[in-house]
Order: sequence, then C-alpha cells, then structure tokens
Amino acid sequence: MVGTGWPGATHVPTSVNPAAWFGQRSIFSVPRADRAFHPHQTRPVHGMPAVSCILDLIQLQDPSRPVRMAKELRLRASVRAARALFTITSSVRDELVSGFGVDPGAVTVLGMPVDAEVAARVASRRSAMPQGRYLLAVGRFDHHKNLPRLVEAFTASRFSRTGGELHLVGGTVAQLATVGVGVVPAGVKVLGALGPAALEDAMVGATALVQASLVEGYGLPVAEALMGRLPVTSSPVPAATEFGPAGLPTFDPRSVASISEAIDETVDLVDQGSYWTRVDRDSWAAARPTTRDLADQVLQGLERVAPGA
Repeated sequence: MVGTGWPGATHVPTSVNPAAWFGQRSIFSVPRADRAFHPHQTRPVHGMPAVSCILDLIQLQDPSRPVRMAKELRLRASVRAARALFTITSSVRDELVSGFGVDPGAVTVLGMPVDAEVAARVASRRSAMPQGRYLLAVGRFDHHKNLPRLVEAFTASRFSRTGGELHLVGGTVAQLATVGVGVVPAGVKVLGALGPAALEDAMVGATALVQASLVEGYGLPVAEALMGRLPVTSSPVPAATEFGPAGLPTFDPRSVASISEAIDETVDLVDQGSYWTRVDRDSWAAARPTTRDLADQVLQGLERVAPGA
C-alpha cells in the first residue's frame, strides 16, 4: 500500500492487472534490484535473484485443457526463474518437489496468520447476540469451490427442511450459473462480493461456515471463521486438516450425502452447545502464527538469496 514500507523501499504503481497476459506486461515496470520478492506465482519472469510464493496449484485444475497447459507452462517458468520458493502448505510443497523437480531445501512453508483484530471483534460480537439460522460459504464462484454439490447437499439436509438457509458470498447469480447452478433453490441466498464490514456482519450472524472446495492452497475462510469462534465444517482443505484444530467436522467433497450429513452434524453440535467441546479451538488458536512471524519468515528467506549466488 502507498505510505507503508521500510527504509529504502520504493513503491512502483501499475494499473496492469497482475493476471493479465500471465503478468508479463508488468516486466517493463520492475525496477532493478539486488533481489526480488514475488508474493504470487503470477509474476514477471526476469533475471534478477528472486523468491516467489507459489500459493497453490489450483490453476492446474482448469477445465479447459489449452488454458490448463498454458497455465502450467507459466507456472514452470515462474518456478525455474526463482532462486527459492515460498508456499503456504506442506501439501503444495510436496507437489512442487514431486511434480516440478524442486529441491525440498529451496521451499519454505510460510505460516498463515489471520487478522487478529477482526477475529476478536467477530468473536466478541457473536458472544453478545443470538445467531441466525444460516450457513455461510465464502469464496469466488469457481469450479473448484464445488458449489453445485454444496447447494444440492444443503437442499437435502434436515437443516434446510427446518427453515435453515445457505448464504453464498463471492459472486453473482450469473457467475453461479457458469459453475453449474442454473436455478437457485429456495433457502439459498447469493450475497455477491461483500466488503469487509458486510462480511464481518455475515460471520457474526451465521450458524456455521461450510467450505466445500475440491481443492485449496490453504482455505483461509476456515481459519478466519475459527479464530472468530464461528463453527466450521469443511472438506479436507489444508486449513482444516493440515493446520486445523482437533475434532473439526470434515466431509468428502465429492459426496453430496457426506456434505449433507456433515451440515446436520455441525448444526446439531451448535444447537446442543457442544461444538467447541469437540473442536479444540483454544489450543489451536494459541499456536497460530502472527503477522510478525510471517514477516520474519519472508525476510529470512530473502536473506538466503544473496545477490550473485
């Protein structure tokens, strides 16, 4: 952001979407440097010593084979151009090693913090008011989010039959149709892309958050919800399994019946007041990395990429 940084830092603004033309249109605005840090795999490929963050490999799941092949070529170019890599889960690191031939010693798994102030505010507000009867799902309306199965599972759930709702945040009705949900059933509300305040309100009022993704690099909504004491049920994304608390209800994202059963199980635990007895959120939260931890990891990784090495 403009106005933030550290001594010696230079802000170079650009109006170019970093995803446009695979990010290469930005190469002419990249200043010369002893080393560079790219916080996303979509990056200009240049000859300067660089560390890149490979957040996930979701681009390799694109339903279009030509697009998928182009994205894989871009990703391989980003990997080859980096002196070292960051990622955010061990599972992505393992795929980089096995599928891209990356040296395991060149990959650092970064700790993923959440906004502690927002989480504390959500938790405080949830404790002071009754919750609504709706499930919350947050994320872009992409194919890997598995929304058709989630909607079908919700409509089959006891929670739906007894008046519960499913609120989808992150896209429009038209975008929902492009991923396979042509008709929005009763009880499902499409809220669009919410701003921070509206999203916080949605988290405060929800019965639980459901994350039905087929694949995620991490699954940040899961961690954000748990930190805000919003119950969660999830597919086995890293935030729920690799980094999640003990006892978190999970399901098979390819099974409508499994998702529906997990929804009703989670709602029952919430209604019985036993969700947080089963899910050890407090021990998990005490061990979460902070933004300082993340900054230290990034700086240490950059220090290992010495100019000319």
